[in-house]
Amino acid sequence: MSKTTLATSEVSDVPADDHQAELAARLQGSTQALREFIGTLPALVVVLDRDLKTLFANRGTAGRTVEQLEGAHVSEYLPTHVRERALTTMRGVLATGKPDAYTGELEDPPGHTRYFDVRVSAIRRAQDVIGLIVHGSETTQQVHAERVIATQSRMIDSMLEGVALIDERGVIDLTNPAFDAMFGYVRGELNGREMSTLAGWPFGQRERWQMLSHAGSGSMTVEFDARRRDGGHFAAAGVLSGLDIAGRALSLLVLQDVSERKHLERAVLQAVNREQYRIGNDLHDGLGQELTGVALMLRGLAGRLATEYPPILPEIEGITRLVNNAIESTRALARGLSPVNLERGGLQDALEGLSMHATELYGVPTVFTHRLGGQSALGAELANHLYRIAQEAVRNAVRHGKARSIRLHLTTARAKVRLSITDDGVGMPEDALDASGMGLKIMCYRARMLGGDVSFEEAEPSGTKVVCECPLETAAGVRVGKVRKSRAPL
Repeated sequence: MSKTTLATSEVSDVPADDHQAELAARLQGSTQALREFIGTLPALVVVLDRDLKTLFANRGTAGRTVEQLEGAHVSEYLPTHVRERALTTMRGVLATGKPDAYTGELEDPPGHTRYFDVRVSAIRRAQDVIGLIVHGSETTQQVHAERVIATQSRMIDSMLEGVALIDERGVIDLTNPAFDAMFGYVRGELNGREMSTLAGWPFGQRERWQMLSHAGSGSMTVEFDARRRDGGHFAAAGVLSGLDIAGRALSLLVLQDVSERKHLERAVLQAVNREQYRIGNDLHDGLGQELTGVALMLRGLAGRLATEYPPILPEIEGITRLVNNAIESTRALARGLSPVNLERGGLQDALEGLSMHATELYGVPTVFTHRLGGQSALGAELANHLYRIAQEAVRNAVRHGKARSIRLHLTTARAKVRLSITDDGVGMPEDALDASGMGLKIMCYRARMLGGDVSFEEAEPSGTKVVCECPLETAAGVRVGKVRKSRAPL
């Protein structure tokens, strides 16, 4: 007997009832295993026949248990407001065999809406569609997140400030309409453009934006001369904040056009400088000269009294000393109010006087050198701001840096002026370098008013080096190079 015949005879020897019972048991076991497996899925899975009656469900829904769902028509437990949409989708899949999907909402509990994405796929036997698999996933959190993002997007789009997202290379990812309009571009035209192309010096350097993008998750203020599409310039100021989005290091830049504010600040500062200059000149040329005349008269009177009234001579000499002290105080006050006089040596003489005064006042040897490259006379505004920056840097070197010597150096080259103040002290403490003090803030502010930048560096082998670099302005008030007067970088 062949193996096939043997096998057949052996199977045929099994009673028919026992064989069907065994198949039923296997089918029930497979069904239970499938139910247990699908039951572990987080999504709702329902199997329907061609009449849309429920053959299988992995969990209860719509207030019904699994047992109550099986055998029921799907329309019996579909929410009323999505019933027609769902039935239309399911009938379409039965007719075409192509998968489809719809979205649904469910009030559960009342007053709380849950959202679902429902996918419907065909079950086939050969070429015939014999049923459907309905797979529903809850998307409530995703819907809420998308709505929050959409709301935030509308808020950003409605902001008057310009907003841009910049990647770690300094390239613009996206912008809001205010940012595009601020620079004179249409919506989306700036995406993919380097931020450095929209800024003047020093933010016109690609490395500067790359450095800022890697500054971490904190925030910093930035101010720079911005360039519009038509070639115009404006003063931009704002906040740059570090972000981490899906593992990408990005920066969020929020900008305002502060040209008008800068214009007003400059006007106020110039008015103050003019008034200080006037008062300083009045003290020097008015009160100072009058006191000098009094001192000369007392000196002449002392000569006469030495012969005619010798006992009064000591009192006259005492009065003369008081007048001379008043003259020195007047001159010092005049220098403090108007340290730079373009008619009497300009910035060079003023810095030379500052170094001599620092040596005498603090006992710290201070030297001033310069290399002006044929540019002997600097503009009044430039000269005054640079002097005040040098004055504050010298004071900080003595007070915070415990300097043993200080060197001031002024140079001009390539349409820029550079002032450095270097000391050999212990260095500036971090709480001083973070510009928390008013003195350092004013130094940075003065540099921005000149369209320049202030940096604080470690000197070698020890100490601190303060460097201010800004566009060159002549005594006639004309800035050299392609630089606007309203420039204001960080």
